[in-house]
Amino acid sequence: MPASDYAAFGDDAAPRQTRGTIFMIMSCLLNVLLLVGIVVLSREDSGALAAPLAQRSAAPLYAMPGVAGMRNTDILTVDANRGKAKTRKAAAKRYKVTSTGKVFTKMAGKQHLNTKMSRKQQLALGKKRRVEAADIPNVQGCLPFVKVK
Repeated sequence: MPASDYAAFGDDAAPRQTRGTIFMIMSCLLNVLLLVGIVVLSREDSGALAAPLAQRSAAPLYAMPGVAGMRNTDILTVDANRGKAKTRKAAAKRYKVTSTGKVFTKMAGKQHLNTKMSRKQQLALGKKRRVEAADIPNVQGCLPFVKVK
């Protein structure tokens, strides 16, 4: 419909498109300002930006990946005192740790759609499997009081 047809209903399409375009531009500008503000606040002191390039401090307090002029080695270290370690009860129900430190869990794929499986395959899926070595750190994080090898 032409814009004149919309005017008959008391609604003009052209101002709506203009408002949408202005909104997009303003949101982009706000995102840029936010990013610049984060970079400015991440410097050691606010006076470092006014100083000549040779006198600026080399390492910012906080580094965001992908921001120009910052290295991944400039990231703040996290305090080791994170609070009380608690066992995640969902993980405690899913994982079993043996006395030797091996971690076992149920095999996936036996919850539904089992009619097409043979009896042998269903019995095999009912057994426990050992958790892969790559997943052990995640299990240790969920179960802090269990000795896992």
